Amino acid sequence: MIISLANQKGGVGKTTTAFNLSAALGALGKKVLMIDNDPQCNLTRYAMDVDKDVKVSTDDIYVTKRKPLSLDELTFLTSHLSLLPAEPGLAGAEYYLIQRVARENALRAALTDVAGHFDFVIIDNPPALNLLTINGLVSSDVVMVPVQLEFFSLEGIVLLQKTMESLKEINPRLELLGIVPNMFNDRRKLNWEVLEALEKQFVDRVFKTKIHDSVKIAESSGHGESILSYAPTSRSSEEYMSLAKEVIENVQEW
Repeated sequence: MIISLANQKGGVGKTTTAFNLSAALGALGKKVLMIDNDPQCNLTRYAMDVDKDVKVSTDDIYVTKRKPLSLDELTFLTSHLSLLPAEPGLAGAEYYLIQRVARENALRAALTDVAGHFDFVIIDNPPALNLLTINGLVSSDVVMVPVQLEFFSLEGIVLLQKTMESLKEINPRLELLGIVPNMFNDRRKLNWEVLEALEKQFVDRVFKTKIHDSVKIAESSGHGESILSYAPTSRSSEEYMSLAKEVIENVQEW
């Protein structure tokens, strides 16, 4: 199952969700490939030592018109987690993509030989509906949308859905897996109001698990650790494990 994390709004915890969800899926025994498809390279910085040698990165895929990836070109982190990292050159990849035939299929073609070796592929997309995000969506089976519970969140999800619909001819299997309520604060009335509005509009496409706002999550990213390893007994760790179990349960319906 290939899952894109997408939201054109920045600062919603998309990369944090990608990494901690992947770690939780790994803790549940699933083999996971994380793909950093964002020129900010935050997932790469989060997941691996900056001095670690990189064999192939996402900008190689977009810029050099590579053949399909092989397993030995991926960066292995643990027995359950692997990474296709990003490098700063990814910021210029769109210039090359525009000139390519079937430019929206570059990432999907690269994953042909490796995706089937993993239970989950998690793609962290940039906060924009650009060619990189379109490549992520075309490669994916489903989309997860982390949202900060503000009223503008609704407009962003609707716009993303329209983009997904426009890609149906290229990727007819693409569906919304769910919306992840992120940075939730029980004491903020607005959070509850927006959550209610999301549940009313998207019904069963809103995950039951809410990821609460937490200093521990911010600290874990600063230390380059998942919340599961940094604070294994914290509420945040329990929430990501709960989210991972929901994801596993929901994808079984596909």
